[in-house]
Amino acid sequence: MKSMPIRLRLTLWNCFIFGTIIAVIISVVYLKHKQSHYREIDRMLLNISAHVHEEINQQLSEGTPFKEVQVSIDELSISEIAIMVKSKTGALIEANSHPFFKDRRIMNENQVIDPVNFKTITDSDGVRIRVHTASVHQKGEVVGYIEMLYSLRTLDNSLLRFKWIVIGFTGVGIFLAAIAGWFLAKKTLSRVDLIGRTAKAIASSQDFQQRVLHVGPADELGKLTETFNQMLDSLEKAYTNQKRFLSDASHELRAPLTSIRGNLDILHKIKNIPEAEKEEMLNDIRSESIRMSKLVSDLLSLARAEAGQLFNMETINLSSLITVVIEEMETWKKAVNVEASIEDDLYIWGSSDAIKQLLIILLDNAIKYTHPGGSVFVSLETANDQATIKIKDTGIGIEKEELPFIFERFYRTPSARKHTPDGTGLGLAIAKWIVDEHNGSLVLTSQSGEGSEFIVCFSVIK
Repeated sequence: MKSMPIRLRLTLWNCFIFGTIIAVIISVVYLKHKQSHYREIDRMLLNISAHVHEEINQQLSEGTPFKEVQVSIDELSISEIAIMVKSKTGALIEANSHPFFKDRRIMNENQVIDPVNFKTITDSDGVRIRVHTASVHQKGEVVGYIEMLYSLRTLDNSLLRFKWIVIGFTGVGIFLAAIAGWFLAKKTLSRVDLIGRTAKAIASSQDFQQRVLHVGPADELGKLTETFNQMLDSLEKAYTNQKRFLSDASHELRAPLTSIRGNLDILHKIKNIPEAEKEEMLNDIRSESIRMSKLVSDLLSLARAEAGQLFNMETINLSSLITVVIEEMETWKKAVNVEASIEDDLYIWGSSDAIKQLLIILLDNAIKYTHPGGSVFVSLETANDQATIKIKDTGIGIEKEELPFIFERFYRTPSARKHTPDGTGLGLAIAKWIVDEHNGSLVLTSQSGEGSEFIVCFSVIK
């Protein structure tokens, strides 16, 4: 059953449900039709019995003995009906001459009368017979019986034909329902087949630019198609980012490795290098090693972000943490003036190491891209239960069209590459991840040639 196609299963279920409904309806109609005929026969037998009974009572009232009563039974003869008048011992007194008696021994012999009003019996030929018995009373005592028999052969044959006609029509209906269900299932599942073919084509070609074309109503399959296309959008974006990430990472790692290898080859091949040149080469190797170490560290941070690694959260004094970071950076800020305005004793829920890394990234960026003699302003204040960190510089700024991409990995503006060639383009991506993990917000405003301002907000713990 598991390997049965959905189309076939839908068709079979359609036939089963349709067949069940039709069977129930037809069964109810058949039983109602059958009971209606039986009730009509019973009414007819009652009417004839009442007429015979009335005629017998009239003769008994005139003093005629019951065994000598004469009833115009033949005048009441109707097709398939036999009428008999019997004594209370079952002896036949009078009967009509209807051919119904012919070759039916069960009705010609004296029988003990069953006083049941209506019953159905079966004769030796297998013919069902409806029997009605009515007692005749004289002076409060039963003196005899009126017994009427109706052959159900014609009715049973008619009902049998009706049943087979109904079964035939039901079979034809189920067959037509199966054909209609098959084509309906085929039409309904055609869009699912299209999704399957698209997925298979993407799997074989790895072309995530393909999409499923939806033509039809916005039903469940339409929503499925829309969801599938949204999934393809996400996969295409992730695949593109992965390719770009690998390309950029290999490019960024290749540059320091090439420089280190080149300097080492020179030091290995040339023995008598002047001390000044040797010192310059070693400094270059050290600088590139530091740059590569930072790049690898940043890549590991992003890898942890993609793996969903959680921070160890605790209550931290944001005011003290910012002060410590500014003091540490005072030692290498060069010719840039750093000014700070820090509100005391602001506490937030977060990771001390992660927040410190965030502050270092933003302050490093502000100092790095500010010309000597420029200024960097750092402030921390609270408003509406939000701790707001503002880091503003008077540096090179960012072009307006570059702002939407500034938090993407390895993205660096042309002016940034020109000003500081040794950057990696990973810092702001890491900063954005840290802020998001702390349920905060990070906003950047900038104008080319005038500087940038980063605004970070966290919820305050009171």
